[in-house]
Amino acid sequence: MASQPRTMSWLISCLPIFFVILWSSAFISAKAILADSSAFASLSLRFAIVCFGFVAAYLFIKTKKWLTWREMQHAATTGILMHGIYLGGVFWALSHGMSATVAALIASLQPVLVALLAGPLLAEKITVKQWLGIICGFCGAVFVIGWDIGGAIPISALMVCIGALIASVAGTFYQKRYGQDLPLIPANITQAFAATCLHLVFLYFLEVPFIHVTTSYILGMAWQILAVSFGAYVMLLILLQRGTANQTSSLLFLIAPVAAVQAWLVLGEQMTAIDVLGLCLASIGVYLATRKNQTSA
Repeated sequence: MASQPRTMSWLISCLPIFFVILWSSAFISAKAILADSSAFASLSLRFAIVCFGFVAAYLFIKTKKWLTWREMQHAATTGILMHGIYLGGVFWALSHGMSATVAALIASLQPVLVALLAGPLLAEKITVKQWLGIICGFCGAVFVIGWDIGGAIPISALMVCIGALIASVAGTFYQKRYGQDLPLIPANITQAFAATCLHLVFLYFLEVPFIHVTTSYILGMAWQILAVSFGAYVMLLILLQRGTANQTSSLLFLIAPVAAVQAWLVLGEQMTAIDVLGLCLASIGVYLATRKNQTSA
């Protein structure tokens, strides 16, 4: 019997690692999906399914509490920024020549920008170590991205991916300001519904939609929905409930290198020595920028 608590304790301690692996895999499975579909057609389908999934979960919970109209507006705004503009931008960039490795690197700089803006927006003090991390993260990104702009990395895809990163940062601050106390499942229903509507708008104006139902497409979409939208998200909730949000935040620096290894193994994306150096520098930078000060005040 004593082995069961030890096993559960081990699983909980490994959740941050599992979370990063699943979150990083989203960039790889996205490439598989986009080989057989347009970006916004797949995202519309994905978030419609996610929305129905959360509706089903809402029907089975005992205590049903819905959102006020104001709360629905806040949840919808977060969904538009995080699931709509951020994921829409990443998928569009991937479908227009951006590699999974570079997309993951740009996305992993999100904690750096959050740390940079936390001072003026939230009156949080930024330490010298965090400033060093911001500089390292920026330099690492320049190493990986700068050499290939206009060549291996299309300028339009890079600009859209950077815009997606900005939306992710804005969504993070908005969620922290307005969405932390919202009932979880109703908020996710609203976020997914808002994202679905936005992707349908993008689909209508920005692409000729298509979906080829192949085995790789079904597997990729299933992975995105089950492993990423539900699996990784549930892991994040457990981590937050157990007070390990800071640990999860600091582990975000692993997203870029883990995604790079996955892209090399699964997609055959090549990494040069400069790419490896840049990924390492960016990872160290994100770690330093998001690491909490361990000394007590």
